[in-house]
Amino acid sequence: MTNNRAIIGWRGAILAAGLIIGIGAAPASASSAPIVVTYQKTCVLTATPTCEGTTEDGDVMTMQITGFRDTGKAPHLTFNESVVGELTLTAVMSGHNSPAGFIVLNGTVTSGPYAGAQIHQRSTLLVQINETTSTWEGELRIMPASG
Repeated sequence: MTNNRAIIGWRGAILAAGLIIGIGAAPASASSAPIVVTYQKTCVLTATPTCEGTTEDGDVMTMQITGFRDTGKAPHLTFNESVVGELTLTAVMSGHNSPAGFIVLNGTVTSGPYAGAQIHQRSTLLVQINETTSTWEGELRIMPASG
């Protein structure tokens, strides 16, 4: 009988915890959902390293590398990015270039309708054309401030 009471007690505690979590969690609103933009870009490493490309909607995307620090296998990068078109914004991002062929950047939108929002970018290397030129595809995720 004691074992049955213990089992019923645990089930009740789990059910109560689930109800509390369910009541306490606010439903996600459509306005707080991330904005996802896919793109393709070409990067050229010259005296002023720059990446240029287009988004899925035809917006023009430009990235300028403003910092590079060799940390061994995954260099740390800093970029200024702008997107002009239907979605217009600028952002400052930094992150790492993986030897596995992708770059992950995080930052903040600095101007445009989503100023202050967090922004995340993941780019995957498509083609290394030569020592200084490469083509990438990826995704920008803009997380608008909630409220």
